[in-house]
Amino acid sequence: MIVYILLAILLIMVALLFIPLHFFAQGQITEDLALEMGLAWAGGLVAARWRLPPQDKPGAEVRVGPWNKPRRSEESEEPSQSTDQDDEAGKNKRLRRRDQPPANESGRKTNRNVVRSILDRQVLAEVLALLAAIWRSLRLRCNLDGYYGTDDPASTAYIAAFITALKHCGRYPGLNLNPRFDQLTVNLTGALQGQLVPGLIILDLGRFMLKTPIRKIWWTMLRERNNR
Repeated sequence: MIVYILLAILLIMVALLFIPLHFFAQGQITEDLALEMGLAWAGGLVAARWRLPPQDKPGAEVRVGPWNKPRRSEESEEPSQSTDQDDEAGKNKRLRRRDQPPANESGRKTNRNVVRSILDRQVLAEVLALLAAIWRSLRLRCNLDGYYGTDDPASTAYIAAFITALKHCGRYPGLNLNPRFDQLTVNLTGALQGQLVPGLIILDLGRFMLKTPIRKIWWTMLRERNNR
């Protein structure tokens, strides 16, 4: 009976890892910054929201089921530590560093081998593949509208060319930004939405660690540590 209960708990925990965590951010950037961010899990069963600056509304809100708890962001009023204690802590750290024995030649050789393995092309390819998989799993949707301008028309032209290239690559169709070459200004309004599935990221990390180039790195490190 206990085995079935533990198995049911394990299945529930695994299922929770595959419930998406939705996040969003929206705001406006002018001379001032107005930003609102939020998280929602299990269809809004657990949610949180932050506003910057808080103004007359609560700076943060946390909701768990029907319970809603607003929280106003306040500046920390904790007293700063005395400078004498900081100086004493710094002296102790320096003394500990002096007392540490220098790394032996075998340790340096192992570090060089690890760095050489990390810089390998196959390793870099696997790292880029992992980052691409995580990026796709986020399912980001972005919209950004407004206009901008710098005090240098050439810099504004470079930024405009970069934004145009992003739009033509097809990954950022929501960029609608117009350059202003005659003045230093910024007026941007945007929104960002996406989701995070912890279970998918864990699976991607597991496959990444089992890839042959990556497995050689951590397996070599484990063997070197056991041989010391």
